[in-house]
Amino acid sequence: MACDLLLSNNLEVNWNGHQFHMEDHITTVQCSDDPNITQAPPAAPLDTLVGIGIGRYDNVDGYTIRFTLIDAGEPGSSDSAALLIYETANPANVVLNLPLTHLDGGNLQAHYDQPHKK
Repeated sequence: MACDLLLSNNLEVNWNGHQFHMEDHITTVQCSDDPNITQAPPAAPLDTLVGIGIGRYDNVDGYTIRFTLIDAGEPGSSDSAALLIYETANPANVVLNLPLTHLDGGNLQAHYDQPHKK
């Protein structure tokens, strides 16, 4: 399944007093729809989003995020995420490394981009 890099693609992560905010578009993105995952409602063409983006860590430019987001339906207790945030110029400087983990709160929700809705 193809994803597009059009429109705004915002991502903010907050943890232990730190913040990462992706201010630019996602630079790389891949979407998939696993037949073993029921992400609805709402209906969407994907359940898994894998991407890379550039942003700010604690209000400082020059950080990269690699992420996987999996929407496994309502109420979100089966949703999962993996996050790796590091200094772009020094990838060994990792500020957050969360392996693929079930969420213990919140809810990921896949949906159609409104201009692309069918």
